[in-house]
Amino acid sequence: MKRRIDLLDEHYTVTVFGQPGEWRLQVGDGEPQPAALTVGTECKGTVQLGDQRADIQLAVKGETAYIRAFDRTFTLRIVDPVEQAAQEAGGSSNTARAPMPGTIVEVHVAAGELVSKGQPMITIESMKILTVITATRDGEVSEVHFEPGDTFDKNAALVTLKEKEE
Repeated sequence: MKRRIDLLDEHYTVTVFGQPGEWRLQVGDGEPQPAALTVGTECKGTVQLGDQRADIQLAVKGETAYIRAFDRTFTLRIVDPVEQAAQEAGGSSNTARAPMPGTIVEVHVAAGELVSKGQPMITIESMKILTVITATRDGEVSEVHFEPGDTFDKNAALVTLKEKEE
């Protein structure tokens, strides 16, 4: 299983190999290391990576975990694969792009409409998963490139906002 995690505002690609009790963790291109995380009562436990081991305290709020270990507090966020694909799709902040191929389910905006950052603009279905694509900034919709039922490829422009005026 491969995932991106954000730790201390840095991005890491982490791959987990093996079976329960025999996990191996690879960070980036490094060597896979034996890994274990044990959390007991009152959100206390231990973490082990390779030959390093530490007692931890854990608190979770939403999708973010706060881990106290090695006399430091670490902020950890495991990035949802759909969100990761959307971030990797690239493109300018004026264009909402498809994180993967799929079908348009619902269009929430029209050309000329004002949108706010985070506002739903279009709902897509990819691999039987519904994803709402939201505005990355405040602005005015310039063009909606698809209608419900249309199919699209990865990185296709879905909705374009007008250029920001300086």
